[in-house]
Amino acid sequence: MALALPSSLVPWLPTISALLLPFLLRLLPIFREPPSRPRAPAPLRSPISALLALYALYTLHLLAFARPPNIFTALRLPLNAPQSAIRAALARSRYVGRPATATATASASTFENDGGAETLALPPALERLLSRLASSDARTMLVRFGQRAVQTCAHCATDGDYALHALPPALLSYALAAAVLGAVTIRGTARESRRGIGLMLLVVAALVEAYWAYTVPVRIPSRPKHQGDDPVMWHDTLWSLRHALFLALPLSIHLLPAPPHTPPLSATLTHLHQTADAQLARLHFLRLSTSGVQRVPELRTRAAAFWARERTLGSAVRRDADVRAAAERAGLGIAPPEGRALLGSQDHAEAQKRTATARPSQNAQDGGGDGASGEGTLHRAARNAVAALKETMLRREESPHVGAQ
Repeated sequence: MALALPSSLVPWLPTISALLLPFLLRLLPIFREPPSRPRAPAPLRSPISALLALYALYTLHLLAFARPPNIFTALRLPLNAPQSAIRAALARSRYVGRPATATATASASTFENDGGAETLALPPALERLLSRLASSDARTMLVRFGQRAVQTCAHCATDGDYALHALPPALLSYALAAAVLGAVTIRGTARESRRGIGLMLLVVAALVEAYWAYTVPVRIPSRPKHQGDDPVMWHDTLWSLRHALFLALPLSIHLLPAPPHTPPLSATLTHLHQTADAQLARLHFLRLSTSGVQRVPELRTRAAAFWARERTLGSAVRRDADVRAAAERAGLGIAPPEGRALLGSQDHAEAQKRTATARPSQNAQDGGGDGASGEGTLHRAARNAVAALKETMLRREESPHVGAQ
């Protein structure tokens, strides 16, 4: 797709993609904010928006007007162009008036006509660059680490030297992007939970860029060819992708809907403590009010009549076949478990009669002829435990009196 576009538009693809990515993500259903979800408080969103707008303008200025210099792409020369061809291209670009690179035009580049011969006087830095470009290794380093590293490093001789020389500017740009990302996800923007994801993406991008720039194979053609057949200028490409990431990542985090608001644990525990205290007070009030109702004859009669009426209505509702069918369809079935009759039904009464008839024989087999007819095993064990506890307490109360006598 990139080959079908004009060559002048190819460098702008990362910038256009970075600008469109946040808005395209908002069209996806997973990044849409539900209207019913409560929004987290974000008092710092407006100042952060202004800061992010300034940062976006700064990044766009870098992408448009402050791209890293490259003498080959600016003069449209192949990577294997000889030094004489580079000097002639510099002279021709200056002579014809065509815009040249900042490297070629920034300094005391002059023309001196001496008997019809044109001599181009270049600054020392550019002369040093041309002298180093006589080596194919230096041109490979230019592809990997950029023209500035080759032009400004006087002691560099190996790949590691050039990599260390090109590392500080890249780290500085990543540090600035991390600072902006921290400001976008500061407390009060409702995007605090996305800071870790953003920093992790920056770290992964830095590691991938460093590894790719240091290990990517660069092959310089042995014969002069058209510039389109040259190897990719990886430093310039990675620089564009890096700043496109710096532009897209904060914008995406800032423009996408905020994640669900989760209150802090201290506030949750405080609210839970208050709710538990309120519920405990209500339970105490219910227990005391029930006891108080039983002490007043009129209230006791009314309460008994109320619960008798409620019991009758509940039994009638549970016996209704239509109500039971509707409850089953709604997933709120009130049918009894298998082997048990419905409370209040005729089957339940017959089951109670059968149970009362079977209990005496069971108690006789268990040795329960102590008048506790119909008493279950658990109930009998609990009654025996209570009787033993009472006997122990009575013995403890009688022992001081025996000692006093």
